[in-house]
Amino acid sequence: MQLVTGVVQLLVFQHLALLMARAKPIKDIVSLHTYASKCNDSVTSIMSQIHSQIMDMHSEAKECFDTYARCQNFHSENIINLCDPKDLESSKFSLNRTSSEEDELSEMYKIFHYMNTAIGNITHEQKNLNPKNKSLHQQLNTSKTKIAAVISNLFCVLSKRYKVPQIDMYYTKNSTGPIILKKKNGCKVLNKYKSLLTQAVKITSDWKKNGEYSQDPFLDKQTPDHR
Repeated sequence: MQLVTGVVQLLVFQHLALLMARAKPIKDIVSLHTYASKCNDSVTSIMSQIHSQIMDMHSEAKECFDTYARCQNFHSENIINLCDPKDLESSKFSLNRTSSEEDELSEMYKIFHYMNTAIGNITHEQKNLNPKNKSLHQQLNTSKTKIAAVISNLFCVLSKRYKVPQIDMYYTKNSTGPIILKKKNGCKVLNKYKSLLTQAVKITSDWKKNGEYSQDPFLDKQTPDHR
């Protein structure tokens, strides 16, 4: 598969006239399945869809994590230590209700973009390390596809409601090292992903509960569901 660098991603985003994001080139990055979104829906509809998408992803994250750990032959009594994500680069990302809605959306965009890259790396590695575990490959690919859909919707909200011109993201990923370290890193990433989705569910549930995405100036414009 042709590997995609941050430069190509930037060109794609410029072409779509949406939110642009830049990342340093990452070795073994798997290309983003970018949705060809035209952002025709109302912001209300898109934010509602983000909530539904995240709820769906959250319901599947634990199974993906458990499948991954089992395929690496990690035993349950060791998982807490082996898969502790505290030293991951993604630990700097956080979601909380003290931020403005724009900040929440921007941070969520960064988190999912990071996770798209990280899970892409894991998928690439697992196809080499565990080539016969098709179920794991499928779960990882499904996670990436759903993350891409959320990224697409976050593009639209940040672009339409807040006119955000650009979000810069710089992170690196070292894919070299012993096999056991690759396996542990993947487990840490998926554990962090599971935890971040729990936070994202709370954030997007509060959007709905507090009526935050009901104050959309485009409510009178009814459009088909955003894809």
